[in-house]
Amino acid sequence: MTSRFERRRSGGSSTLWLVIFSDMSTNLMMFFLMLFAMTRMSASDKDMLAEAMKEAMLNKPPEVKSSEGRVQSEQAAITELKDVIAYGRLKEYAKLDIKDDKVKLTLEMPFFFESGSASIHPEAKASLESLVGPIKRFPTAVIVEGHTDNAPVSGGRYDSNWELSVARAVSVIDFMISKEVPPEKLIAGGYGEYHPAFPNDSPENMALNRRIEITLPRQDPGYAR
Repeated sequence: MTSRFERRRSGGSSTLWLVIFSDMSTNLMMFFLMLFAMTRMSASDKDMLAEAMKEAMLNKPPEVKSSEGRVQSEQAAITELKDVIAYGRLKEYAKLDIKDDKVKLTLEMPFFFESGSASIHPEAKASLESLVGPIKRFPTAVIVEGHTDNAPVSGGRYDSNWELSVARAVSVIDFMISKEVPPEKLIAGGYGEYHPAFPNDSPENMALNRRIEITLPRQDPGYAR
């Protein structure tokens, strides 16, 4: 005769396969969902996922650039920008403004672009390239903005100062990308004549308003200027 304990144990074990089957089904579902998600990922995202999985399998934490490292990179980039402007041809055509929350580099238009054009002067490209190195090493985004004076656009390829200012910003970004600045760091904008640095009341001020501004947000607001 089968004891009560043996019957209870036998009855309990008869459902154990359901628990195992449920776990296997859940794991398989998650696996196929992950495969489906990977088909919709970009190549760079797939590489990042593969690297993370490799590090997890090796029981190694992913490398995270420390805050201190980012600050050091920022400080080195600022110092190099100062040197490039102070000792190169850009001394006459570029201004570096270092604030607590950002670094702003202003490039005067006549040296970089012809009137009404968004094509960078060939002789200005070498000077612009000298800025790319420190900008590339800056750990934050790179915001490139075009500005014009309030003189209406007449003839040429562009119908308005809006279009011209955006096209010039994009030209600078395209040049940076050609020098291997990561595209995901770059942001382009154009303001036409609507954000003047000076009143458009003289030829000198109008020339100063025709400019490119490259803004680099700060990681370390306490960095001494």
